[in-house]
Amino acid sequence: MQKIVRNRRFLNLPPVLTLPHLSQSAVDTARGVESLDFREIINTSELRSAFDKFNLKGLSGCLNWTSRRNDKSHAACYVINRHFISDHNDRCAKEFSSKLLKSIPDFVKIVEVGPRDGLQNEKVTVPTDVKVELIKLLVSSGLSVVEATSFVSPKWVPQLADAKDVLAGIQNVEGARFPVLTPNLKGFETAVAAGAKEVAVFPAASESFSKANLNCGIEDNLTRCRDIVLASRSLSIPVRGYISCVVGCPLEGKIAPTKVAYVAKSLYEMGCSEISLGDTIGVGTPGTVIPMLEAVLDVVPADKLAVHFHDTYGQALSNTLVSLQMGISTVDSSVSGLGGCPYAKGATGNVATEDVVYMLTGLGVKTNVDLGKLMLAGDFICKHLGRASGSKAATASSKVTNHASKL
Repeated sequence: MQKIVRNRRFLNLPPVLTLPHLSQSAVDTARGVESLDFREIINTSELRSAFDKFNLKGLSGCLNWTSRRNDKSHAACYVINRHFISDHNDRCAKEFSSKLLKSIPDFVKIVEVGPRDGLQNEKVTVPTDVKVELIKLLVSSGLSVVEATSFVSPKWVPQLADAKDVLAGIQNVEGARFPVLTPNLKGFETAVAAGAKEVAVFPAASESFSKANLNCGIEDNLTRCRDIVLASRSLSIPVRGYISCVVGCPLEGKIAPTKVAYVAKSLYEMGCSEISLGDTIGVGTPGTVIPMLEAVLDVVPADKLAVHFHDTYGQALSNTLVSLQMGISTVDSSVSGLGGCPYAKGATGNVATEDVVYMLTGLGVKTNVDLGKLMLAGDFICKHLGRASGSKAATASSKVTNHASKL
């Protein structure tokens, strides 16, 4: 994992050896060292033993130097920092990682929203069989939750007019849950009759957006949500809650965190199994996401929350990372970055599932998602839509593969 510098003198010895925590014997020993011939060090205890072997016990206490801002020690000169956190199977890598990474969950559940949120704003009609095949490919990649469709009025979202047919096409698909959106009790009843086993409601933290999107204000919308939750209990159907515009609204501008917390608390108290916080127009940054999450976490447990970021301004991954650091362990994303709210101008797409998986893998976080198979699903739908993938990870991987094939 780490390797002591081979066949080189220690660098900048005086600053290191004059530190008060080093013994005089360590100073004398280190000054007499011409070169070292250390082999690969495979764990923390072995690294400490290697330092102690040369009577440099003071250095064995500097094993977490990477997280010390004001540490003037030059201990980093003795070790080549290679692949600190890139190998998620390396437990020792986490011990060396920064304190900022230690709060990140070991496992993150990804909720794939591509077939619904990703396709609902497409100008070209996507055939039902293509949607069904996309869902099957996504499930084969290891995704355990795939949002299948929405039982809203075809007048408002014509792309999802085939909701019943999509559910019929995936009835025999195993290994995943397929929640569907239901705006009101009528939509809920239609979804259940079509075979839905899990539904979602979607109030907003913005009064204006709620009226534009669902033709009712926040309170009336919460009443609709409560009716659906009550109806679902007798059928043992879980209800997920989405909150739109948790950072900004295309009509009202900035949204106060207290408004988001109010809606989240209402959904939690009425019995929603999970509450997803959506930056619908993608204007959030860590500076605005953190206070919003702090307000919500005061009234809803972290294990009941998810985050749903659009990448309009390229901030989705950074917002996702800070959410993980604050204890969130469920992330919504869309294959190839497909999507965009039809009622929010400029909301150009969700964060790409491929990019989220790539980042989480690099952090040592398990997702149970095969990135290669996920990219195949993205390639499938992008070819059908006649466009390039919105995933940077998929695009980069494709370029590397194409270059290699020419060699």
